[in-house]
Amino acid sequence: MCWWLKSPVSRPEAPALLAADGGVITRQHLAEAVAAYQAFLQSQAIGHQHRLALLMDPGTTMATSLLGAMAAAAVAPMLPSSPVGVLMDDLQRLRITQVLVDAKPATPILEAAAQLKLPVLSFDPFGLPDPGGSPGPLPQPSDLALLLQTSGTTSRPKVVPLSHANLLASARHIASTLALTPADRSLAAMPLFHIHGIIASLLAPLLAGGSVICGENNHPDRLVAWIGGLQPTWISAVPTLLQALLRASERQSMGGSSHRLRFLRSSSAPLPPVLQQRLEEHFGVPVLEAYGMTEAAHQICSNRLPGDGPTPLPGSVGPAAGPEVVVLGPEHRPLPRGESGEVAIRGPNVTAGYEAADLSGWVTATNGESWFLTGDEGYLDQEGRLFLTGRLKEMINRGGEKVIPRRVDEALLLHPAVDQALAFAVPHPTLGEDLAAAVVLRAGLSLEEQELRQHAFSALAPHEVPSRILFLQELPRGATGKLQRIGLAEQLADALRSPDEPAVGELEELVAAVIADVLDLNSPAGCQLLPARCRFPLRHPGGHPPGRASESGSSALAAVHCSNGAHTGRATRSPLG
Repeated sequence: MCWWLKSPVSRPEAPALLAADGGVITRQHLAEAVAAYQAFLQSQAIGHQHRLALLMDPGTTMATSLLGAMAAAAVAPMLPSSPVGVLMDDLQRLRITQVLVDAKPATPILEAAAQLKLPVLSFDPFGLPDPGGSPGPLPQPSDLALLLQTSGTTSRPKVVPLSHANLLASARHIASTLALTPADRSLAAMPLFHIHGIIASLLAPLLAGGSVICGENNHPDRLVAWIGGLQPTWISAVPTLLQALLRASERQSMGGSSHRLRFLRSSSAPLPPVLQQRLEEHFGVPVLEAYGMTEAAHQICSNRLPGDGPTPLPGSVGPAAGPEVVVLGPEHRPLPRGESGEVAIRGPNVTAGYEAADLSGWVTATNGESWFLTGDEGYLDQEGRLFLTGRLKEMINRGGEKVIPRRVDEALLLHPAVDQALAFAVPHPTLGEDLAAAVVLRAGLSLEEQELRQHAFSALAPHEVPSRILFLQELPRGATGKLQRIGLAEQLADALRSPDEPAVGELEELVAAVIADVLDLNSPAGCQLLPARCRFPLRHPGGHPPGRASESGSSALAAVHCSNGAHTGRATRSPLG
């Protein structure tokens, strides 16, 4: 059981939570606040069978309320800024019985609760009123603690139930992997409605006896200020947030001597090797890439600190760091090391299964063992390090040739002018799927599409080179800061849609006619780099106005595929056109 549910509290005066203004909540104060929140809920006849939605602004109050609410019932932390329709859908899917809010709940939260006739409760855990009566029973390891949802980018989100045993096992795995001690202090950069933030940033350091900085937001400039002022020893975040932190730190000239960080941790999305190198050079500390998912209560694999475990290798998320990890082939046959297949896991941190009658997530392998499928493809090397090659649902089938989007991202990021890159699939009438990429350039730099595609041809196989590259001011992200690859083609449909542009000159007309014949088109369509309308702000690297292509862009080279997917050469018109 957690120390904040026990009495007496060891080291009562040691810090547990720190507010953005530097205010300290001691271990004793936190334990009392958690007990008060638990007693309040129990006084409302709320027990472990109830399901509570927690919608609060970030900070120490939300962190404490989450701990107190989990002591009384199953809790679903949710994004408080969601619109009414999204909130209603989530509340119904999660089968919520009560809604917990802070002192100033957003209007959409109250509207959604009212329409669903759900009670709305508010309690200040630091007011410490006497709730009356004696505390009720503490949760058992098998009791549900959290109810979270998968991203739902391609289908209806699935509900993931996690028990107290799941959470404690994962938190202990992380604390052990990172060698956390009471002297460590986490900067909670990830939101506490996401499994990454809940387990890695909050529970793991508290279980290790350390402290947690709970800010009101994760704006990069604020994070830099807290690194210097509140002196965290480590931060765990998604790569996009670490990249924004790097830029903010560079602007403010924060170097390796102006902080107490001993490492950075990246998880929840692939970490580009070039970004890892830049972070390590700037902050002067190791950057550990970890692999996790909601269904595993976060951590599955992790690279270790220097001198502990196998040497980290670029592209690897490290060896297993808690659960058992296996790679399964066809018919769920366990594969030997070195062979690629679907990554599967089992262990005390893994969910018992989705809350869906037709899907648990668990399968039985050919050897009779039960494993939970992650949906990720990868392989284990001889040292036990896991290399992920991509999400199975994100793999792009370009006319019969498979493309791993992550590999394309990393190749584009090697260009010195590229700050962010995201490859994604787009529909194609003959190939089935084609490949495009969205790119954000580094501040003050410019780049033509043709130049970047030439760079891609030098780093990738021809079928891996995007047919279109869109330059944007920013890439779309989810609520946790993760880049959104799935669904990007629909979000950028206007930018990808190209009006006909006639071939110019004898050579272009000849090549266009050949392409039309190969692709069985009535008339070859041209390709326009930057159409006028786009949901996301476009960046025009060469100064070309929306709706007009540069001279080099209008004749961009593209890989041409026959109907059987074979690569035949290069042409002046992109298949996307």
